This record gives sequence, structure tokens and C-alpha cells, in this order.
Amino acid sequence: MQGENSTWRRTGMRHTGKSASSCLVAACFALACLAGPSQAQTERQALLDLSLEEAVRLALTGSRSAIQARLGREEQLLSLDAAEERYDPKAGVTLGTNAASRGDETADLSIGPSLRVPTGGSFRLSFRKPLAGERDREASTTLSFSQPLLKGFGPELDTQPLRRARLQEQINRRAFRDSAAGIVDGAVSAYRGVLRAGQRVVIAREALERAREQLRINRTLVEAGRMAPQDLVQTEADVANKEYALTDAENALDTANSGLVNTLDLEEGVSIRPQAEPPIEPEQPDLGESMETAFAQRTDWLRAETGMELALMGLRRAENALLPDLSLSVQAAHRSGRDRTDWSGGLNLTVQLQDDEPRRALTRARNSLRRAEMNLAERRQSIRIQVRRAVHNVAVALRQIELSRQARELAERKLDVERRKLQQGLSSAFQLGRFEDDLVAAQRRELDAVAHYRDSLAGLDRTLGTTLDRWGIGVEQVGR
Repeated sequence: MQGENSTWRRTGMRHTGKSASSCLVAACFALACLAGPSQAQTERQALLDLSLEEAVRLALTGSRSAIQARLGREEQLLSLDAAEERYDPKAGVTLGTNAASRGDETADLSIGPSLRVPTGGSFRLSFRKPLAGERDREASTTLSFSQPLLKGFGPELDTQPLRRARLQEQINRRAFRDSAAGIVDGAVSAYRGVLRAGQRVVIAREALERAREQLRINRTLVEAGRMAPQDLVQTEADVANKEYALTDAENALDTANSGLVNTLDLEEGVSIRPQAEPPIEPEQPDLGESMETAFAQRTDWLRAETGMELALMGLRRAENALLPDLSLSVQAAHRSGRDRTDWSGGLNLTVQLQDDEPRRALTRARNSLRRAEMNLAERRQSIRIQVRRAVHNVAVALRQIELSRQARELAERKLDVERRKLQQGLSSAFQLGRFEDDLVAAQRRELDAVAHYRDSLAGLDRTLGTTLDRWGIGVEQVGR
């Protein structure tokens, strides 16, 4: 299969460290790995350091989904093998006995290979040897050939089962790639879910540390008489809220970790410590190239095209079924006790009277072709819309990263200014708490923007059918 190899590598994502947002996210990744679960959880769970590439490899080789996909693929190949044997010689052995009321018992041995030809005819060679009985003790050899001349005649009709099987194999092969891509998507999504949850823990912990530090500063200001004691209530409430948010974030991290363990089919009790992904480099996919790739790679488009071919085959068969059944049969027989070969042949013509089923079948075949044409047009329009939307989503997500970075930087500056104003008695603890919440929200938006950009690239790959190509993954090791 073109494009398949066993090398596990990333090919589509290139990285650079130029943007401030990328540096912040990379720092969050590192802190998240250090933060991880609580100490009590660490004691109960076995830590497993795992990179994203390793997680993908585990999912593709050892998960139950991968094994089931491989088993299904092996069964599909068996079906193709059976179809490919249509024109292979076949042989059979028959041993029969007969008993008559007059006591003349016989036993016969018959051996005969047969061969089907693409014109719709078949050859059969049989050798018959009586083993018991008083009558007809001579062995005989018979070669026969039969060929339809109207209904069922010609390679175009007789090879249809084989061509259908080969077309279905193309779809099965592409669908197997889609199954592997789905496994990759699931593993990547679960892995990044753990990373994102860890980053949220870092944000929540930093917010709690800032709140505790501000509470310490405010107590100092109260002791110095520069702040009213009742203003400490707001700061203490902020600390309590930040502690609650940290607990909630840690619980979300534990849930995400359980989801990744389940996706990879690892043992229960394992706590995965993911490695931070490098900063992203912006990608701007070309719409025209994306369209071409989608129509070349997508399974649903191949199904639509195959549906047209199958509908045309069905129409041709339905039209042929209207013809009379005219067949030619030829036979040559030789008996061992005679020095001659007997030849025989004939034409058989069968015409069905008052049988309207072939015409009804022709109407259904014409309707099926029409539906296949409409499905092809609908699928073409749907793919174009999906590709255009996926490319647009990548551009929007990239823009959102820049905007969220600016918003986060402004929130940091705003909080710093407000903190200085509070120390000078020009602000309040309530106003500072609001700005602190604004910073946390801005940090989360930047985190979500980066995650959304990665998800939009993954969505583009799904739309184009290039998930495995981006990761440089071959399907020959799926489930093995």
C-alpha cells in the first residue's frame, strides 16, 4: 500500500520557539509533569513516563481496538481469496452405491475436475469406474463443455463477481486505514487531554500561590494601618475559591489519566506522566491542494465512485436478463472397452412466458444507477464543504492563539498595575480579585487556543484522510 511504512515518526508538525505563547505553553507542560497527581496518589499508583509517539505506538499495536481491526481485516482478505478462485480448476470425488429390488447392487467411483471460463462457460472432465455390479463394468471418460450464448454470455457479465470483490477490497483497505487513523486520533486526544488537564493544574496552583501571597501582603498592610481589617475577608474568600479550583483541576487530571489508560488498554492503577509537546509552528494549508488530497484519500468518496460502478454492473446484468436463455452443450465420451469416442452436442433454448420479474429488475437497476449518481454528486459537494470548513478552522485557530496571547499579556499587566494601586490604597481587594480571575481566565483561553489549534489540524487530517501520513505511520503493524 502506497505511503505505508513501519517507521514511527512525526512528519507534518515542525516546531519553533519564537512566540511568547509557545514558551508559556512549554513551561506549563514541564510544570504539569512535575506537578502531576498528589503525593498520596503517587504512592498508590505506578508512574509511567510516556511520550506521545509511544502512546500512539501502544494504541496501534496492543489495544483491543487495534487487534479487532486486524482480525476483521484478515477475514476480509479471506473473502477476496475466495472470489479470486472463481476461475481456478476444481475437482471432486464421488463414491456411490445403488441397490435395486432385483438384487443388482452397484458401486461407482467418479472423479472429475471442472474449469469455469470468463465467457460464462464451463469444462468438466469426469472419469467413472464401476466397482461392483453385473452391468456396465467398463470405465468411461467424459469431457463436456457448456456455454450460454445470450443470457449470461461474455466476460463483462461473468467476471462481475470477481470485479465486485476487487472493488470491495479497495474500500476495505481504505476503511482499515481509517480504523487505524481513528485509533491514532483517540490516543492523541486522550494523551493531550492529560497534558491539558496537567496545565490547568499548573494554572490553578499558580493562582492559589498568588492569592496566598496577596493575603500575606494584605495582612501586612492591615498591621501597618494601610488597609481595613474587613478587606481581608475578600482575600481569604479568594484563597478558598482558588483551593477549590485546584482540587477540581487535580480531579480532572486524574479522570483524564484514567481515560488515557483505558484508551491504551494498560493495567489499572497506572499513572501516566506525559512529556510536553514542542511548541507549534503555524501551518497554512492550501485549499486547492487540500481538495485534491481529500478526493484522492477519503473512503466515502471511493465508496461513492464504487457505487456508480456497481450500479452500472447491475444495470448491464438486468438488461442481459431480458434475453432468452440459449445455451450450447458439447460432450465427448470414451469407454475403455470400445475403440471409439462418442460425440454429442446440442442447443437449448428457453423462453420464459408471462414473467415480468426481469423487467421489474431492470427498473430497479435503473433507479439504483440514478441514486448512485445523486449520491456521488451529494458526496462531492459535502466533501468540498467539509474541506473548506476544516481549512478555515485551522486559520481561525491560529489567529485565536495570537489574540489569546495578547489578552493574557494584558491581563498580567493589568493585575500588576492593580496590585501596585492596592499597596498605595488606590484600589480594593475586591477589584484585585476580579483582575486575578481575569488573568486565570486569560491563561485558560490561551491554553485552550493552542489545544484548539492542534485539534483543528487533527480535524483537517481526518477530513483529508491523511492522519497516518502526518504521523508517518504504516498500517502493517496495527494489532500486531
